[in-house]
Amino acid sequence: MKAKYIPVVLWALCILLATNNYNFQSLLFAQEIDFHIRLFPNFSDLFITSDIHLESKTYVFQKVGHALSFGILFLILAKTIANDTKAIILCSLFAFFTEVLQLFFERSGRLSDVLIDIGGIYLAYRLSVYVKAQGGPVPAFWKTVQKISGAFADQKSR
Repeated sequence: MKAKYIPVVLWALCILLATNNYNFQSLLFAQEIDFHIRLFPNFSDLFITSDIHLESKTYVFQKVGHALSFGILFLILAKTIANDTKAIILCSLFAFFTEVLQLFFERSGRLSDVLIDIGGIYLAYRLSVYVKAQGGPVPAFWKTVQKISGAFADQKSR
């Protein structure tokens, strides 16, 4: 394996660890790693939507984590292979793979999570396009700060 792929592989392994650990809270707060294997999962679980709880802070935190994790994976992979389209496709396929794989680890794999992951990939892609258009991260940061401060200045003059 070429050394340039090591960050991509390591981040993908982190995602796999987080998504397939039996208890996410135990992993997050007690750093406990525990896998429970289910040899014959119910694939119809992928279509469950009744467990979407937007009022739960933990649920929202996990879903933001999904989007961020796959957004970061996209950024690392796109930089590594220098092809945004391939990176989007590969990351999206990996998102689907992780959700199916969760069913084998007594976790709740959901297609709704794949959509959240793809949303994170898309946001990271749009961010990378913006940063490239601005001439890099530093100019993009300062132009964004100027836009935000300009918006606040417009509000104060009203």
